[in-house]
Amino acid sequence: MPPRGNRTGGGIASEPEYPNKDVTHGVFSFGSSGFHIDNFQCATSKSLRKLLFPELLPTEQARRSACIEAAEVMCEEWVIAQLQHYGIGFHPEIDHCKAKALLVTNVAHGMCDNVPPQVLSIKMNLKGRYESQMKDYYVDMEAYRMQQLPKRVARFGACMSPTEEAKCDPSLFLRKYFLDEQGDPDKAKMPAVLLLPGYQDTALALAGRTDRIPALHVADAGRGGAQDTMIIGWDRARVNGFAKQIDAEHNVTRSKNDWHTQMLRHREYKTKLQSGAKTTRPFDPSNTCGIYIMHCLAVENDWPNLNQALRLRTIRGGRIGIFDLGIVTGLMVFAKSQRKVAKLVADGTWNSDPLDAVDSDSEDGATADYYEYMDDIEYDLDDREGDIDDSSHSHRLYFQWRGYNTRTGEKQHDPSGRNTGYIQFEDDAAVNFSGSLNIGLLGPEEVPFEGYKIPGLAGPLDMNWDALSHLASDRAKVPKHVW
Repeated sequence: MPPRGNRTGGGIASEPEYPNKDVTHGVFSFGSSGFHIDNFQCATSKSLRKLLFPELLPTEQARRSACIEAAEVMCEEWVIAQLQHYGIGFHPEIDHCKAKALLVTNVAHGMCDNVPPQVLSIKMNLKGRYESQMKDYYVDMEAYRMQQLPKRVARFGACMSPTEEAKCDPSLFLRKYFLDEQGDPDKAKMPAVLLLPGYQDTALALAGRTDRIPALHVADAGRGGAQDTMIIGWDRARVNGFAKQIDAEHNVTRSKNDWHTQMLRHREYKTKLQSGAKTTRPFDPSNTCGIYIMHCLAVENDWPNLNQALRLRTIRGGRIGIFDLGIVTGLMVFAKSQRKVAKLVADGTWNSDPLDAVDSDSEDGATADYYEYMDDIEYDLDDREGDIDDSSHSHRLYFQWRGYNTRTGEKQHDPSGRNTGYIQFEDDAAVNFSGSLNIGLLGPEEVPFEGYKIPGLAGPLDMNWDALSHLASDRAKVPKHVW
């Protein structure tokens, strides 16, 4: 192992290098992306069943998705890696067809339900070595940064303006104006909005750190480059208001946030969908996956500066929504009734993807029947539980939501379960919807809103339901390694 951090008698001579290489043992390796064999990720038994026996999946969409994934991943080397993962012996010169047949046979007979002890032992050994390596790195990095801190403070102290300070050291800039010594938000330091004229946020040096601070918001305004201005502050409405004012002074039009431009995109998308569809696919929650622009009169009236780009992104087969209603942003969990939503939230299956069966490592002894699981998780669209689902509500999804107040950072976690609502889609294609939700920040009554689908991918799940709980608000500190 190379010397840690180029240590000398006087400390660490240079910044420690991040350990990019995985720790290895023959064809086995462990790194930041987990356990691999010959650089291929190890598939769980559930995943193997899905890929090798797609015809047994319960829905056409699930079968189609599994076939596409199988075509992408099941090369010869991947098959060999899975055989090695489950300790299945084979001839070194086995051809691809025989290797795949061997894997299929072993999966069918349950020989891949558990990872053999010898492979688990290798995995745990590699994991321990990797974690030790990462621990050494963070210890060295903290020591190096503490060693460099006096020089950083001296350079920072020579700056003559907030813009120069942000350019010099974004971390010390945020600590000076927005954080206390423990890294917690401190609104008393800078209650006003701070403008940074001429600041160019290279590699998101400032915005990336700001994302980790609850209720602190940034916006860009101006023509870009030296004529750009970054606005940063605790009040999202005021931050957006300053950005809008500066844009107006420079005659800048940000068409991507313009309602009329987005409605044109929606109409074009709808026309293309209607002209290209030969048959109408029956309504299914998966039809809702994508991006919707939203309009909410209550937000428009009460928070006009927060009404610029309201969005809903639906993912995971239409089960989860990431929403931005200006004053509140957060997550929605969808189902065909409020009772089923409550069940998903209560048992923790809200984050389950019906098309992926939520793989779990069989090394933990998980041997639940895959197909029973799929029957249970596949959105439960029937009415076996006695929920009301009449024909007038055949295009309706109910939801619970959690989020946070974008002005104060306060978590809207709602332990009593009143953060509820529904979305009623116009037709099977789920291109338009109207809906209603309970949101105390906009009054005691249910708030109506509407949405219009536009082209584009919904993107990844970048929020966590559990992180929006009352406990999370007590733990929301900026990690030390950020600085």
